[in-house]
Amino acid sequence: MAERVAERLADGTTADDLLAVTSFEPLSETQLLVISAEDPNPVRAQQIADTYAEVFEDYADNELEPTTQASVTIADAAPLPSSPARPKPTVYTIIAALLGLAVGLGLAFLREQLDKRIRTAEDVERGFDTPILGRIPPRGRGEQGSQAFTESFRTLRTNLQFARGGAAVRSVAVTSGRAGEGKTTVVAALAKAAAEVGTRVVAIEGDMRLPGLQRELVPDLSEPLWPGLSNYLVESASLDEIVHETPIPNLYVVPAGPPPPSPSSLLEVRRASSLIPELLREVDLVLIDTPPIGVAADAAIMATWTDGVLVTIDLTASTFRGVGDALRQIQAVNATPLGFVITRDRSASASGYGYTGYGQAPANGRGTAEESLLADPAGDDR
Repeated sequence: MAERVAERLADGTTADDLLAVTSFEPLSETQLLVISAEDPNPVRAQQIADTYAEVFEDYADNELEPTTQASVTIADAAPLPSSPARPKPTVYTIIAALLGLAVGLGLAFLREQLDKRIRTAEDVERGFDTPILGRIPPRGRGEQGSQAFTESFRTLRTNLQFARGGAAVRSVAVTSGRAGEGKTTVVAALAKAAAEVGTRVVAIEGDMRLPGLQRELVPDLSEPLWPGLSNYLVESASLDEIVHETPIPNLYVVPAGPPPPSPSSLLEVRRASSLIPELLREVDLVLIDTPPIGVAADAAIMATWTDGVLVTIDLTASTFRGVGDALRQIQAVNATPLGFVITRDRSASASGYGYTGYGQAPANGRGTAEESLLADPAGDDR
């Protein structure tokens, strides 16, 4: 039929060209056959469809009717299209929207399966048995944000007192699965929160590879405090010499000291194990800012010196695998994981606190009037 129609049209159109632009569909429960043709020109499309019908009618009359006694007639001529059959913007838009929705849902599901980041405190509760002791919001610049940030550490201070089921917690190592999860900030802010209620606190800069605690506690001092932890461990400084005052009453800091070639080896010397017991003869609480436990053995070693370990979790970066590995390393050295401190937790931002002076140290508590607990050999060089 296509070849006969091409001959009838006589405009250079081939049978293959016609088959590519025509379609034939019988109407259900009738003897009608619908012929459709497509062309950029509506007149041309009409012509192709009508020519097909005429050629088929002639073929049936001449070739089929003498044998079958069946007649074929044209029921209706092809109408002249008044609008293009395609493209159909509305239909295509709906289809694209449905496909976009399906693809979006598929990608979201795939991301959920592949992305192992911890996003909420509820994720932590579902994924681990270790309790959450503190939820720290981002440190806001406004008064309300700053107040919420400070108050969250007062809550952590309180929760820490009950972390061992009634047993006193006097020494704590703070670590994380990876760098940048807020452990130094947690040590500094927790030390300040404890000191404001009269607790005598020593914060140790245990990260001798990349120290940062001094900047948090003594921000106005540009030069590193000396001597420090490494000097004590190699027996070139006494305990009193490495404990330095800070501008905050009741709060002292042990700086890292000169970086040793192998911090983990230095931490295993005999003198290291006596550091915390010696400090606790003079103070109420010792906090250690350790390196990330997944980076070096330092944190695992220092964890064994303390009553327990706090693990920080950054909701913008921490992963289930990283936190799980940190817990396993803590347990591998028989240290006690006290709980998690979740940092950058936007859902923990308080709506506001209206308590005047809430959480401040009592006037008769140990404060600025109290003499230095431990001597500061650095003198004016602090």
